[in-house]
Order: sequence, then structure tokens, then C-alpha cells
Amino acid sequence: MMRPTASPPPPPPSTNASTSPEADDAPLDLNLLRVLRSVYATRHVSRAGDELGMTQSAVSNALRRLRQRLGDKLFIRSAQGMLPTARVEALIGGVNSGLAQIDAALAAPPAFDPARSTRSLRLLGNDLAQMVFLPRLLAHFDAVAPGIRLETVDAPVDEARRLLQDGRVDLALGNWPPLGEDFHRQRLFSETLVVLMSRQHPLWGRELSREDYLREAHVDYRPSGATYSHLQTLLDRALDQEGLKREVRVIAGHALGLASIIGSSRLLLTLPGRLAQALSAGRDALGIAALPFPSPAFTISQQWHTRAHRDPGLVWLRRQVVTLLGEE
Repeated sequence: MMRPTASPPPPPPSTNASTSPEADDAPLDLNLLRVLRSVYATRHVSRAGDELGMTQSAVSNALRRLRQRLGDKLFIRSAQGMLPTARVEALIGGVNSGLAQIDAALAAPPAFDPARSTRSLRLLGNDLAQMVFLPRLLAHFDAVAPGIRLETVDAPVDEARRLLQDGRVDLALGNWPPLGEDFHRQRLFSETLVVLMSRQHPLWGRELSREDYLREAHVDYRPSGATYSHLQTLLDRALDQEGLKREVRVIAGHALGLASIIGSSRLLLTLPGRLAQALSAGRDALGIAALPFPSPAFTISQQWHTRAHRDPGLVWLRRQVVTLLGEE
């Protein structure tokens, strides 16, 4: 007679980490470490609760969860309070240090001290920014922020937008078109176009007429950046509205040498008024005349990405720009 076969023992309970509420590979709730730190410091569950704004049962539950996670009793009740185990003594230094770093990172950003800063600030701008704005900013920074380093960059609009988005450039200055919804834009002043010419020019010293302007040959300034192509469109549109067309003899891609070219020739150069003043400053050979037709007005502004909106150093920079360069 055959004996019945014994049933196989039931399988052991699953130890799959994904089914455990305190699995070793699950993210650790940092609040548990704050509880550990407080109980270690006070040696009491109730005092730790008062310090953390938690009930005693909530502190006890947090300790239970941490015991399950670490596989250690953590604290032993005694007449002297909750005594830490050797595991806690080994952990507490790193816990205190880590939580202190996290708390510091989450705290309000430190105040910006321009007098002590050695920060590098990158400005997106054309020749108007570099020749007109930069000297005034540098003179001011020499007095109030001598350690700050400034750098200027020019780029097409799409690249300029990416540079600001990525934080590789801090601020755009000039006649940039609005860069998008994620950007802030603040007007500084309105600018117009003027004519730069030699003081030896036969037309110097008298009011330019349309016939004078069209009869003379011109330098067309077309740097690689985007802002002057925007200006060129404004000028061409103004000329078209007046039924005018210039004779362009020279196309210049750089501002370097323009003052010498204009000062030693009969060529006319149409450009923003403040840039014309910067090019002619200290050069007796150059003079500035008004356009013989209504000049298109355009806005000079500063723009920045939302990511830089609350940066203390960049908030300070934008305030300096408004104070030094904005219209009174």
C-alpha cells in the first residue's frame, strides 16, 4: 500500500524589494533623517516632536520606518532618555553635514556684494553696446565693482535666444526685437538715425537736402549680428516711403576703420545717433548731420531670460544699466 505523497512546503514570503514600503532601493524620505537628527540632539521623542512641529506618534512612526530601512534599533530607551546605537553614532556626522548643505541650498540666495564680487558678466550687444554702453559701465564698475569682468558677444537672433536660455549670456542690450514669452524686456531709451560725414565734405555745415543725400555715395554698415539687419530694414523702409534710394559704394562688416574711412572721403554713413557720437568723439575730422527725411525711431532695451530674473547679481546689473543708460 502506497503512502500519500507529502505536499511541498509553501514558498517563502516574497522578498521582492518593490513590494516593501521601506525597500532598500526606494528613495529615502529626508524628513526621516531630520527626525533622526532631532531625536539624537534632544534624546526625547516628545521634545523632538516639539522642535519639528510634529506629534509624538508621528515622530515614533518616523523612527519605526527608519528602523525598518536601516535594520537597526537606532535608539534604546533608558533613564537618561533615548540613547543612540553605534549605527546612529556612525551616521550622525554625515546626516548633520548633509542636511546642513541641503538647508543652505534651499535657503534664500545670499546678498550680492558688488564690491567683493569677481563674477564674469556676459552682455549680448552690437557696436552700439560696446562703444557707447561699455565705457560707461566700466567706469562705474571701476568705482563700485572693481573685480567684476565684462564680456560682449554678438549673435543672430536665434543663437542669442539660446545663449540667454542656456545661461551662457546674462543680458541682451540694444535694439533687439522681442525675444519671446520667456524673456523680460525693459526699455532704456529711443534712438534715431543720423548721418556721419567728414568736416571737409563740401556739404558739411549746411542742412542736408534729399537731393544732397541721394547724390552722394554711402557706406552701408552691415555687421554679422542680428541687430543691425533690423536697423537696415528700418532705414530701407523709411527710404521706400519717401521714394528714395541710396548709392551704396562700400559695404562694411566691421566698425573698425569706419571713422577713418568717413573722415578721409566724401562717403556718408547712416547710423544710430549715439554710435555716431562715439565714433566722432575726439576726431575733429568727423561731423554729424540730421537725416533729410524723418528718421525711423527704434527702441533700445535690455532683455533677459526668466531663469535670470531673480539672480541677485543680475538684478544688480540690470539696475546699473537702467541708472547709467536709461532715459532721464
